[in-house]
Amino acid sequence: RWTPKAYEDHLKASVLVKDLAREAFERAAAAIKAGSPMTEGDLTTFINGELVARGAPIHADCIVAIGPSASDPHYAPGTGGELIQRGDLLLIDLWGAFTEESAPADQSWMGYMGSSLPDNIQAMWDAVKGARDAAIAFLGQRHADGEITMGFEVDEVARKVLIDAGFGDHIVHRTGHSIDRDIHGRGPNIDNLEARDDRTLVPGVGFSIEPGLYIKGEIGIRTEVNMYMGDSGPEVTVEGYQDEVFLLLDD
Repeated sequence: RWTPKAYEDHLKASVLVKDLAREAFERAAAAIKAGSPMTEGDLTTFINGELVARGAPIHADCIVAIGPSASDPHYAPGTGGELIQRGDLLLIDLWGAFTEESAPADQSWMGYMGSSLPDNIQAMWDAVKGARDAAIAFLGQRHADGEITMGFEVDEVARKVLIDAGFGDHIVHRTGHSIDRDIHGRGPNIDNLEARDDRTLVPGVGFSIEPGLYIKGEIGIRTEVNMYMGDSGPEVTVEGYQDEVFLLLDD
């Protein structure tokens, strides 16, 4: 379970991570406008450096991936990678913590290097967003009803949304992982895909909700927020989590 200080640090790190993600998208878009597009590796270096410079060096790292690269949920471009260009869908997943005793913040955001989202991408985004929101609502309703919830149950709710939308063949990982002092913690995971996690989401534990869809060699898309089981109920720990994919360039 998180200590009060771990929780406090996590909330501050969540703001830092959210703001940095938006700045990174805008930096990539500005480079395209200037005629000197960045690589995935360039943006990775920028984000990792800023996580350290802004005071969240523990576990600090990120995933920066355009469409085909993002079809591997654990893609790492190193210092190279693909150019981020007009018409690319860009995934940024970034995380970090202030101290070894803090609970890290871990978020994923999506941006499109254009002014309107293609229909196929919009359909996938609507599905993953719907899965995320269904999981959050399920947790809130269970708490309101006074019922306990286990990790695997939340995973099943989220994946049902993806399956019902016709994307069942493109789910390759669990809905979420435990977060404690480690980015992948020892508490309950939101999982009935990789393993059935029947541990109870008791007050004091934290975890990610990160449904995603991955079409190998073509596209990967996900949304990720963190949640904490507080005494007054489950809460999403980042305000203003993503409702629509960021549209970053004019035609």
